[in-house]
Amino acid sequence: MYFKRMELNGFKSFADPVTIEFTDGITCIVGPNGSGKSNISDALRWVLGEQSPKSLRGGKMEDVIFAGTENRKAKGMAEVTLVIDNTERTLPIDFAEVGITRRMYRSGESEYMINRTPCRLRDIRELIMDTGIGVEGYSIIGQGKISDIVSNKMESRREIFEEAAGIVKYRNKKAETEKSLDEARVNLDRVSDIVSEIEGRIGGLEEDSKKATEYLELREKYKNVEINVLLKNIEISDERVETAKTEIAELDLALDSITAVRDRKEEELQQLSQQLLDLDEQTAAARSDLAEQTEEIHKIISTRDLNRERLASLDKDDQRLADEIAQIGDRLARQNEASAGLQGEYERAEEETLQYQQALQTKEAEEKEALQALESCKAEGDELRNRILSLSSEAARLRAEAQSADSLKKSLERRAQTLRTEGESKEDAAEALRDQLQTAQQELAD
Repeated sequence: MYFKRMELNGFKSFADPVTIEFTDGITCIVGPNGSGKSNISDALRWVLGEQSPKSLRGGKMEDVIFAGTENRKAKGMAEVTLVIDNTERTLPIDFAEVGITRRMYRSGESEYMINRTPCRLRDIRELIMDTGIGVEGYSIIGQGKISDIVSNKMESRREIFEEAAGIVKYRNKKAETEKSLDEARVNLDRVSDIVSEIEGRIGGLEEDSKKATEYLELREKYKNVEINVLLKNIEISDERVETAKTEIAELDLALDSITAVRDRKEEELQQLSQQLLDLDEQTAAARSDLAEQTEEIHKIISTRDLNRERLASLDKDDQRLADEIAQIGDRLARQNEASAGLQGEYERAEEETLQYQQALQTKEAEEKEALQALESCKAEGDELRNRILSLSSEAARLRAEAQSADSLKKSLERRAQTLRTEGESKEDAAEALRDQLQTAQQELAD
């Protein structure tokens, strides 16, 4: 068995991954002071389970992680892997090569692996026990170590000799076995004390057993009575549930009929609303016609007023001419022709006035008929509105009845659910009582 290679990554001065091959013969690490020669031996001790920072020439265990320089950042992890040749099966593991890995993070967490399989530090120590390569073994000897071994006490030297002889494993197993035997003796003493205490209480326990037996009999009778009461209550609850279901079914039928009536009323309401819309359109058309006729009547009235003004002007002219005829008699002959012309024009104006008055009477009659039609439409619209309001009130009443029926239905459903819940809880209680009865019977049998 010998070391084949060691892989370092982030350990102390080894910022980059480094692999050191150990070939046949003697391998020497040479270099000036401060080049990191001792870091290789520290890495070897660290990967084999060293837990003391002072043995690794540090103040705390996190110091083994590369701390960084001015040109390089610090590492967050240190990892060392030691590969051991095991072709002779010196180590108790069925592998030709055994890789022991230790990894540590700056947060303080550590990981141990054997052939990249996570394990415990104890597993590594048991694997290399009695091989001399452990932390306390004789294979790693630093400066001044030989003088310490020679000057130490006999017990310290004996540990080194036992390590070399390969009996440390058995000595540790013996210590663990003796510890287990001591714990077993303590437990046995405790059991003896408990047995002694129980033996002194046997008489009192017999009397308590009789009382317990009597209590179990009375409790069983009580359970039987309570179970009968619960079963009776469950039957009553079932009957109430069935009654509630019947009432709910009847209310569902009544609600369906009310809903059908409401649907019919809503259809009638829609029809009447459509009729009202048609009447509103007719009323709007009549109003439009009335406005046109009113405008035409205003035009006729304006023409009539104009003719009246012309007639008034002609009357003034006639009066003026009459005065002139009375005053100037000698001009009567010359004015007869002019007077005759004026008389004809007056007669034509009279005829036009009569025609305009007849047309005005006709338009006034048409306006009266239109107003009568409008009043009739308004009356019919008011009647339809009253009918719509009546139907709306009826629909609101039916909706209120439907909502009341829904509320009653929901109340009955909640009541039925409550009864079901009570029934289920009572069934659960009965089941629990049955379980308690079986347990009590089993305890009584025991």
